[in-house]
This record gives sequence, C-alpha cells and structure tokens, in this order.
Amino acid sequence: MIEDLFVNLCILITLLFTYLQIRWKCRTEEMYSLKWKWLDGIAAGTMGNVLMYFSIPVNSETIVDLRYIPIMLTFLFLGVYPSVVSSILIILGRFIFGVNVSSLAALFLILFIFAGFYLIVRSVTSVLKRTVAMVVHANIMFSIILLMIIPDWESIYLLILLYWLLSAAGGFASMFFVKYIMKSHYLLAKYETESGTDFLTGLSNTRQFSDRWAALILNAKQKNESISLLMIDIDYFKFVNDTYGHPAGDLVLKELGQLLKHSVRSFDIVSRNGGEEFSVILLDSSHQKAAQMAEEIRSAVEAYRFKLSPEVSISITISIGIATFPDKVKDSEQMKAAADKCLYKAKQSGRNKVCM
Repeated sequence: MIEDLFVNLCILITLLFTYLQIRWKCRTEEMYSLKWKWLDGIAAGTMGNVLMYFSIPVNSETIVDLRYIPIMLTFLFLGVYPSVVSSILIILGRFIFGVNVSSLAALFLILFIFAGFYLIVRSVTSVLKRTVAMVVHANIMFSIILLMIIPDWESIYLLILLYWLLSAAGGFASMFFVKYIMKSHYLLAKYETESGTDFLTGLSNTRQFSDRWAALILNAKQKNESISLLMIDIDYFKFVNDTYGHPAGDLVLKELGQLLKHSVRSFDIVSRNGGEEFSVILLDSSHQKAAQMAEEIRSAVEAYRFKLSPEVSISITISIGIATFPDKVKDSEQMKAAADKCLYKAKQSGRNKVCM
C-alpha cells in the first residue's frame, strides 16, 4: 500500500515537472488567456487520469489514488476555470474504469472536493493555509466516501490512516514543488531580461544591442530594406557630473533615454551603449529619413529642460553620427564603425550636430 501510493506520488511529481518545463518553453507575454486556461485544465485532468491508471485497487470496484492533487494545484495557482476543466476530465476518466457504485461514489467525491476547494479559496488567502485546509478536506471526504462503500471500519482503518499520511505528504510536496519551479522560472525570466537591459535607463544594453543588430541586419538584407544606425553622445557630459554631481548625471541619462524613446517610432530600438553614449536602430529607414529623424531628436534634446531639483534645471546638447545600409554603407560589418566615425566628426566640428 505505502509503496503503491509512493509510486503514485512519484508519477505526479514527474508529470508536474515535465508539464511545467513545457509550459515554460511555451510562455507568452499575453495575459492568461482562455486558451491557456483550457490547456492547463486539460493537463491537470490528464494527470489525474494517469494517477487513476496507476491506482491501488481496494476491491474489484474501488481504487485509491491521489487524483485530487491536480485539482488542488489548479485551484492554488491557476484559478477556478482550469479547476472545473480538470475536475470534469477526472470524473469522466473514472467511468472508463467501469460504471458501478464506486465510480458513482467517486463522482460525488470529486464534486464535494471541488465545492470545498472553492470555498477555501474564497475564504483563505495564504497558499500554505489553503493547502492545509484542502488536504484535510479531501482526506475527510475520501474517508467518508470509502466508509459508505465499505462500511467496515476494522478492515479499512489502516488503509484510511496510510492514505491520510501519504495524501498529506503528496499534497504538501506538490505544492512546494510547484512553488519552487514557478519561482525558479520567474527568476530565470527576470535575469534573462535584466541581462539585456541597462540598469539605469531601462533601455537595451550593449549585449542586447549586439544580439539584435546581427538579426536585424540579416532581416534587412533578406527583405531588401534599408536600415539606419544613429550613434548619439551627450556633449560635455563630464561638466554635468562635475558641476551637479553623479546623481544629477544619472537623472539626465534616465530622462534622455525616455526622451529618445518618445522621439522615434515604437518599433525602433533605443539602446544605451555605455556611459553617455546611446544608439538608435531605425528599421526600414532610408538615409534621408534617418537624417530627418536625427535632426528632430537633436532639436528635441536641445529644447528640453532637465529638472535636477525643484530649483535647478539644465539644458544639454547631443552629437549624432548616422550610417545607413545599403544606401551609404555597402558592407554591413562596417555600419557601427561608420556611425562612430560620423559621431567623432560631429564632436570634432563643434558638437550639437548631426553628421552623415
């Protein structure tokens, strides 16, 4: 009995791990849509049916397993809708094993468990407290239903006792396992995002710029489109840091990053390449269009007042170098070098300029 329930628990953990890994690979930035609610509910229902397949037979009609745990997990982490789907699938799956008194009892067992879980979720906020209440409720329902089917306490009390112990262990182990996997996935996604994001401005950093640049150049070649690169540098930024302090300089960098984002199209890519240097990748943009947008950016920055404190606000200027493939630069490998060369020329010829 203990070995069989332990196997049931191992199967459940294996299924949970496999599905959560697949689900992570298929993650989406969209809100939790109806499609995913259906898929998660079907997955949980399938897990319950697999657990029934590896169940422990008590007699010719009655089987014991941990099928309630997938329903509990959907209530804890996904909501009511997937729980309804999983419960229906588990009920239908039980009748595959035969239509008899035990399957009808199992139907009422799942219904009572579902109703209790719903009330627990509505009245208890803590995940741990919900788990305790759900495990106790499911075990009580199981004991009552089993006694109704086999009204002989002396012959089944050991079965009920062992089921309570393994059910509690399985319920808590599954809850903590899912929490651990979800937290690990969340941290991984967070670190993936942060690894390509500049910590100060929230823009793409040099690493993400390089990763995107290669793919965007390839895409432009395949579609026979022009792509332009603006390299931008703040003029006399050291003076800002020396005069007003580095916190004020950081404020200027953050506000400039937002100003650049609002000055280009939503699909253009703004990056902070380090220090006071920024870049803008203009997709499907000719050299003439890039020059016009660069001049608009330069004018917008020159007119903007950076408020360092309630009493102090300053103006800054920027220099911009432009390179466009294939209008002006035929070798895509030379794009960054060409834009940097134009930026250097703008700095050397007086700053606050756009150089092509």
